[in-house]
Amino acid sequence: MKEMIELKVKSKAWTFNEIANLSSSIDQIVTEIYSEMNLIERFELVKETKINDTMVGSFYADMLKEICVTHLKAEVAGTIKDMLNTATVEFGGNNNEISERSMGGKPHKKRSTDDKESEVLKK
Repeated sequence: MKEMIELKVKSKAWTFNEIANLSSSIDQIVTEIYSEMNLIERFELVKETKINDTMVGSFYADMLKEICVTHLKAEVAGTIKDMLNTATVEFGGNNNEISERSMGGKPHKKRSTDDKESEVLKK
């Protein structure tokens, strides 16, 4: 389970807002994982869970989903916490960005494209 969660987390390019609102991001991952699980996998996840008084009178399918989601949330949150503990953040954006001027636009009127060379030659 942990490997599947790590793959999902690593396959996504995370924005600051998604990390800042981690609860919502965890819910999204849990929803994805739950929808990918078959009935046997869901049962294996919850088979050791004890039934409590709040479950009496509820439908089995509803309780199965609720218990699965609770277990998955704990697993996803723990895995993301472990991953964030070893993560590094680099500020400054993408180093591979290309400026708008180099995209074939018109050159700046006050400064020519060979301005640096001209300054060196003037000295």
